[in-house]
Amino acid sequence: MATKRSLAEHLGGPLPAGIDALTEAEQAELAEAFGEARRRQSAALARAAEEGLKYVPSMLRGTVRRVVGL
Repeated sequence: MATKRSLAEHLGGPLPAGIDALTEAEQAELAEAFGEARRRQSAALARAAEEGLKYVPSMLRGTVRRVVGL
């Protein structure tokens, strides 16, 4: 059940009916794949935000970081 809860959290809603056709091991693997994809996405967004700050004048970068929460 913890695996299904984890999958539901990753998907942000109810699970599709086909999830029940997967074994517990397959569901765990899918949950891990979602988690890894989320971590990669988060890292890519952080890199993009830092890259975007290169276009902000250096005197304003600290302030901009605080305002956008970086």
